[in-house]
Amino acid sequence: MLAPNAIEKIIPILKNGCRRALRMRVPGFPKAYYSGFVLRDTEWFNTWSGSGSVYRTKSDHTRNVYCDIRVGSQRYDQVTDGGLKDNSDEVESYGHVRVPIDDRVYDGLRLGLWRLTEAKFREGLSDFNYREAERLTKVDPTSRLHSFSELGPLRHVRHDSPHYVDQAKWVRFCKKMSKWMAELPYISSSYVEFDASQQTKIFVNSENRVIVQHQRIFQLIGTFNKLTKEGVYLDQELVINCATQDELPDVRKFKKLALDKYQKLLKLVRARRIDAFSGPVLLCPGPAGLLFHEAIGHRLEGSRLLSSGEGQTFKGQLGKPVLNVDLSIRDNPLLKSFNGTKCIGAYDYDDEGTPAMNALLVEGGVLREFLNTRAQCLKKKFVPNGHARNAKFQRPISRMGVTIIEGRKTCSMEALKRMMIRELQRQKKPYGLIVYETSGGETETTNYDFQAFAGDISYAALIYPDGREEPVRGVNFVGTPLQALNNVIAVGDIAEIDNAYCGAESGMVPVTTISPAILLSSLELQAKDEQLVTQYILPRPR
Repeated sequence: MLAPNAIEKIIPILKNGCRRALRMRVPGFPKAYYSGFVLRDTEWFNTWSGSGSVYRTKSDHTRNVYCDIRVGSQRYDQVTDGGLKDNSDEVESYGHVRVPIDDRVYDGLRLGLWRLTEAKFREGLSDFNYREAERLTKVDPTSRLHSFSELGPLRHVRHDSPHYVDQAKWVRFCKKMSKWMAELPYISSSYVEFDASQQTKIFVNSENRVIVQHQRIFQLIGTFNKLTKEGVYLDQELVINCATQDELPDVRKFKKLALDKYQKLLKLVRARRIDAFSGPVLLCPGPAGLLFHEAIGHRLEGSRLLSSGEGQTFKGQLGKPVLNVDLSIRDNPLLKSFNGTKCIGAYDYDDEGTPAMNALLVEGGVLREFLNTRAQCLKKKFVPNGHARNAKFQRPISRMGVTIIEGRKTCSMEALKRMMIRELQRQKKPYGLIVYETSGGETETTNYDFQAFAGDISYAALIYPDGREEPVRGVNFVGTPLQALNNVIAVGDIAEIDNAYCGAESGMVPVTTISPAILLSSLELQAKDEQLVTQYILPRPR
């Protein structure tokens, strides 16, 4: 993290870069009306080990700058499709994103900003001309919406000190834990990885807004792999993302958490395999949060309302029911912790300098708002709510930060299971499914493909009408958003936090989801894409 004196030296350089950017002129082309920089200074350390041996130990210090040059006017500029396509790594400006880390001599930073600004201005003019040319043959449904919202001057500067990361300690930890994991019976391979990232972000723009924020994310991963007799690789992964090292487990707690994953892996080896299923499904809090993230979260990103290539599932649905249960969804990046665990998706200002706001997206099942940036995505009562985010060089688009799902009428987990059994009997299904853990998901929002989402199931069990459970493997859950959301019939009473990363057009960003369990009357499962491999010729050396 940057020291206060370095921050105070860099801010004037960025301010000067913004002023210089607005002086650029090319005869016959529009002027730049806005300029802004987001400088990210990141210190990073990573190590991972397998079988007690270190595979990698690496530390790095990088400094990247995102530059936003807008030409034309706030009413109409060069940005199209909500900025979803402004993420190419083949344009000239991409080569100038990385800048020097030298805090004694800043000539290299000034030179880098000059080159980056020049490239972004030329690209902006080209994009503006392209948008104008498109108007000759195509109707622009967003032409009445303002391209950019104005904000006034602001100074929000917070100084912080980096947390000490004992690199040798974490190298020893990964070695020791990977050796212990490798010695457990029936394991084909395993590894343990530790990652620490500490970042200072400086935002400066031509509106005289100066914002300095800091972020820490520490990650610990433990993975088991097992090659079955059938030639299927099964795995269980323990992933812990947190904002402070105090939340990371010690050796004793790590072993306890890892043993739980190990026992589940052994159950999966013996588990029944199914290829497809459609019927009642009970999603525990983590998988339920994933479903809401994929099925509705990405579809409430306002940037997608500005793109003609998006399916825009919920366009025109404000004030209308989108869920059949009394359930609310909000995204509040200002929520810094939940039940004592820090939210890695939290922040005070987004990457366009807008204050983060508690956006009430769905209230009592009724759609109320979208996640948005400074680009107007609604004709009436539009207010930027601080959800523009990017990872590095991509244009910030609306993204989730800290997503909270809450039900007004809730049930205990045991009550949800009883309701599920009654639903099985009503539908005359031989069994239902309880999804305990998932390892990730994806969704398709474009209009040239199916409007669908998927979740990778890492541990699940069939539940029979008599209440008996049986571990099962070989399937992931899939569905279309409207149908899945309308199939929610009950909500759990205990919410759990899940810190993770989300990938989209503007890069990988940290997100937090806080969700209770949910019961669906029906959800579809499809077979995993599993490739069979041959057994090892020789036994594993000991």
